[in-house]
Amino acid sequence: MSTCSVRAPRRRPCRPVGSALLVAVLLALPGCAREVRHQARPTPPPLFGAEEPAPRPAVEARGTGARRYAALCSPCHGDDGRGDVTLAGDLEPAPTDLTRCNFKFRTTRSGTLPTDEDLLRTIYVGLPGSAMPSFAGLLPLPALRALVQQVKQRCRRFPDEKAGKPLAVLDAPGAADASAKRGRGVYWREGCHSCHGERGGDGPAARTLVDAQGRSIRPRDHTRGVFRGGFTAADVYRGFSTGLDGTPMPALPEGVCSRDRWDLTRYILSLGDRRSGFWRALTQPPSWYEPALTRRRPWQKD
Repeated sequence: MSTCSVRAPRRRPCRPVGSALLVAVLLALPGCAREVRHQARPTPPPLFGAEEPAPRPAVEARGTGARRYAALCSPCHGDDGRGDVTLAGDLEPAPTDLTRCNFKFRTTRSGTLPTDEDLLRTIYVGLPGSAMPSFAGLLPLPALRALVQQVKQRCRRFPDEKAGKPLAVLDAPGAADASAKRGRGVYWREGCHSCHGERGGDGPAARTLVDAQGRSIRPRDHTRGVFRGGFTAADVYRGFSTGLDGTPMPALPEGVCSRDRWDLTRYILSLGDRRSGFWRALTQPPSWYEPALTRRRPWQKD
């Protein structure tokens, strides 16, 4: 008894064409649809060593930023930015009230608004030693910039007031060891010990300090070697040159020269150098932070 075998028809391979009509026909085929959908899946752009993609339309950026703010920021800062959510009581420090516009970490003078790059840097790097995480590896730069606009929309001053002018951080002079010894004198002369203590911990005024909203706030313990404004000497220098708005931490008087500021910076950093090897390893900056601060600053425009 003979059997008949029927050869299955050979499917022609899908070829890319430029016509919109033929593309639509190809999408209707099961095999081609899977192939086209796979090829159309976007790849997130790398944060380092590559140019940014073209910015998305403004309307889409606003919508995307609002959704991501609701998902990532509102659990701590609240939908309206006031930071009065239930979770706030368990966080140290309490989340910033964005509507008051007291932005602590800036490159601008005390009392002035931060630049977009200041806000982007805070979102990108996070605040070490606090509940504010780094979003560096979570979102691409266009999405982070959309979050910056969401933050600005919740600050009542941004529509009518421009950001301040960034202060320059001059190069550090002299030998670090001698500079740190001189810095102890600047530390006492400027009254840093009253809040931060004789050795960088709690001082006599530490338990009486409150922030702009009347909440108790503790001064930074310099002996831990963790600074919320950043990991490097330039970050510390900038912190007490601009002050931390909304807190009792003022900016140094303008009469304090650059050399004294660097001496103070090195003395403060030397207090953290006394940490044990375990804590020193635990508080090291991430590997991407130093390159980002030198030549490739992904939160800054090219």
